[in-house]
Amino acid sequence: MTINSGKNQMLDKAAREEILDGTTWYAWEIEENDGGWLLTYVDVLSVILAMLVVLLGQMAVQHLQTTNEDSRMAASYEAVPSDEPTIEVQQPQPSIQTDADSAQTIDAETRLVAAIEDRFQDEVKVVQRDKGISLEIADVILFDSGKAELLAEALPVLKKLAVTLQEIGEADIAVEGHTDDRPILGGRFQSNWELAAARANAVTRFLLDQGFAPKHLRSVSYADAHPVADNSNPNGRAENRRVNLRVEFLK
Repeated sequence: MTINSGKNQMLDKAAREEILDGTTWYAWEIEENDGGWLLTYVDVLSVILAMLVVLLGQMAVQHLQTTNEDSRMAASYEAVPSDEPTIEVQQPQPSIQTDADSAQTIDAETRLVAAIEDRFQDEVKVVQRDKGISLEIADVILFDSGKAELLAEALPVLKKLAVTLQEIGEADIAVEGHTDDRPILGGRFQSNWELAAARANAVTRFLLDQGFAPKHLRSVSYADAHPVADNSNPNGRAENRRVNLRVEFLK
């Protein structure tokens, strides 16, 4: 009993020592594992933080590139001219100047009519037109029958008429030649068209010699196309043979 008891005591002591040694090792392992787990957690957080920093940096770079690209595109749109036509809206202009011009034209026409009636008796006839004034001169005052050379006694009349027109103001003047409807038999001219044209040209040349600007003069032949009286009687035919000065004062 004593021997066995001693052996048992020795075994119990060895077992306790082994258990104690194992317990000590286990406690030490836990302490070591506790420190390693903490280091691993810190490493993971560091990696995550680093990834966030990298992502934020990439986002900032992309935003800067996008902003610069938008700026370049906007600048290019401003620099390149558009092919579309520019539409300008014209504002209506006041009619003050137009009214003034019309009043000035009417005043010039009124003064011309008064001057013709005062300076000429039956030599020049005034006819109001929708546009301008027509001054009619009978052919017997200016030409011989069937001729286109100005008579000597016609020159003072035309001279006085030229002075009157120049006193009133600048105007466009159309010198119109008119005839009756009787055909020309022999002579220099083959038709009334040629006779009327030659007579209109003769008066136009006279006005040019008096200083009228060529750009404001024109010569027209109407022959018998615009009668003012009946060609079936001598008096009517005499009225139709005439030279008209159609006067339109410049604004």
